[in-house]
Amino acid sequence: MPNTSSPLFPLILLCLGSILIGGSAVFVRFSDLGALPTGFYRMLFSLPLLALWMQWDKREGVSHHELFRKGKIEIVLAGFFFALNLVLWNYSVRYTTVVNSTLLNNTAAFFVPLTLWIIFREKPSFRIICAASIGFLGSAFLVGESFSISYDNLLGDIISLFTGLLISFYLVALKQVRAKSSTGFLMFWTACCATFFLWLFSYCGGGSLWPVTGKGLLSGLGQAVFVQVFGQGLIAYSLGKISATSASIVLFLAPLTSAVLGLVVYGENLSHFKLFGMAFIMLSIVFMREKKTP
Repeated sequence: MPNTSSPLFPLILLCLGSILIGGSAVFVRFSDLGALPTGFYRMLFSLPLLALWMQWDKREGVSHHELFRKGKIEIVLAGFFFALNLVLWNYSVRYTTVVNSTLLNNTAAFFVPLTLWIIFREKPSFRIICAASIGFLGSAFLVGESFSISYDNLLGDIISLFTGLLISFYLVALKQVRAKSSTGFLMFWTACCATFFLWLFSYCGGGSLWPVTGKGLLSGLGQAVFVQVFGQGLIAYSLGKISATSASIVLFLAPLTSAVLGLVVYGENLSHFKLFGMAFIMLSIVFMREKKTP
């Protein structure tokens, strides 16, 4: 990545990462594997590419051993939260609608500043609260026509809401260690921890990660390259210069991407409500940027 002091550059990369993450639902729906194997192969297939990134991104004068020693707790926690979020979100897509899951998952924009306030006593600014509210309102408009509340979807809705909390924990843990390490190093070891926890969840649950089908293989490869390496990687890189709260707000671009992919892949129409929601999401990202002090 080029070395630039402009705050706009990491914001653009963060937006691009969020857009790539928005395509994860398409890959999950394409896979014919269970929630655990789908998440496990996504992480496993990403490891070789992340290992290459780690070697390419190695910082001069700072050993990987030293980096891991300084941030090992945060890295393990980030891997655990991400693995648990991945499994539960994959489950939620199967127990509720994609619309409900996407909307409730985006409550991370509220959980991140709340977590920082409770744990680190970092009180969110009025601008951040407004930006998060505008973005969530945009998401509500985006999926509101298809959002439904029923006893059949109740379990999936609760799980989706919990994944929003897990994403906030993941972003906060990632932010704490990002300043101490390079992006490639952080992404590789976080993925290693997440892969281990996914295997552990499967082992404790008595499930099997084998055999992998053709659709499962393609889904895992697609998620590994586009969602994990490029999507999550760009977000991790941006966290070096952008706050975790701002990152959670930019993640509103994920449901926007899902709506566009729904139009392109499945021929779903974009109604006036959805277009209105997209405009609100873009407004929240613009409003989020802090004003420059003279």
